[in-house]
Amino acid sequence: MSTASRLLCAFAFICGPLLLASPALNAAPACLEPGGMGGTGAVATGGIGGTGAPADNGGVGGTGATDDGGMGGTGIVGTITGFGSICVNGVEVHFDSEVSLSENGVPASSHQLAIGQVVAVEARTSSRGLEARSIAILHAYEGPITDRAADSASLRVMGQSVRVAPGARVAEGLRIGESVRVSGLRNAQGEVIASRIDRAPNLAQVSAIGAVERAGDLHGLLLSKPLAPSTEVLVRGTWDGRQLNISQTRSNPGMPFAGRVRNALVEGLVRGQQGDRIEFGGFTAYVDRSTAYSGGQAADLAVDQRIRVSGVFGKGREIRAEHIEFTREQPAASSRQDSGHGSSSAETEQHESQVSDRDGHESRERNDDGETREKIERRQESASGDLERRERIETRESDDRLETRVRIEVFENGVRVERIERIERIEKPERADKPERVERIERVDRPERVERPDKVDRSGPH
Repeated sequence: MSTASRLLCAFAFICGPLLLASPALNAAPACLEPGGMGGTGAVATGGIGGTGAPADNGGVGGTGATDDGGMGGTGIVGTITGFGSICVNGVEVHFDSEVSLSENGVPASSHQLAIGQVVAVEARTSSRGLEARSIAILHAYEGPITDRAADSASLRVMGQSVRVAPGARVAEGLRIGESVRVSGLRNAQGEVIASRIDRAPNLAQVSAIGAVERAGDLHGLLLSKPLAPSTEVLVRGTWDGRQLNISQTRSNPGMPFAGRVRNALVEGLVRGQQGDRIEFGGFTAYVDRSTAYSGGQAADLAVDQRIRVSGVFGKGREIRAEHIEFTREQPAASSRQDSGHGSSSAETEQHESQVSDRDGHESRERNDDGETREKIERRQESASGDLERRERIETRESDDRLETRVRIEVFENGVRVERIERIERIEKPERADKPERVERIERVDRPERVERPDKVDRSGPH
């Protein structure tokens, strides 16, 4: 079996409190997540999933559940925030060249993975942490742009509303009529909040993923034939300017691991809450008094709040929630692709900036505690567009430590043939304390003036 392919951890997205992770996961390199859409703006810095707590619970796949030798594995649904292998929902998932990979149901290769895409991953535990058995890239839409707002913050694909999220990666200069792939999560109104939009010039068929609540449409997208109501379905076919003419359907594309995994790690936008049930991202989370929260409290849950839920799968798309993380959106400028010019975000509370172009991504972030984190990602492609080389350099510097991680991958015909990894840590010497202030010696009083004796008469007797 070939060594693990490691993808990019972009990061600026230095995460806040993350979900509970297994001991094996805790031992794996932390994901540096680039701030903005899809990340939480913080770094997984050790302990359990970046929380700083020791990994004393054990457990599998970030749920705290023990692997009892029966049906195990972890089902992960969320946005890719970095590579190294891939970073999803704040955890690092390794994979190799043998992993099964698809894109909206069509076989794909690892070089098609990108930050901002929503994926469904079936993973198992290994000595390195979580390791993918399969990865499914999930695009909400693949099809032509039918309208675009002048401010570029929203557009329509096959007539359906798409809102561009803060920090989203969007191809530069998109025009009406161009085919695109749109990745993102749906809000309570069914709109896609896009985390990535790519050109798709050679798109053979259009497709869409979403819920069918009425027989003839998918979140408002007209279909050529009625489908039974369902929480999630993938439809594929052709677009005639009015409706999607269906040639193929697939149920539950966001749960390719259904029935094969026990543990859940799922990201989504809250649609509503009633009693102990939280509806989010097409899933239902059940909470009780034992459910832990980070980044907020149960009372803070609101419609369209982005959350990550870890727990145990129940029937269908139900999850018994053990931990719920509130993830915050970073008001960063959208990252443009294919422009050759980077865009920088304004400084945030963490003094974060990032620059992206077609060849890579750079980010720099400084926390209030004085720690500085930098990440540089570069990729090199052949004239035909095949990935040939990928580099990632992460640097973290604090008052007492400097750590640098370098990963270089070389590809041939889309397959990784070489990987170089180096980690260097330098402990800075403690700053010598300044010597105590030397007290000035008190001024010595001058001795009193000695009176000169009277002149002695030396003349002798007369």
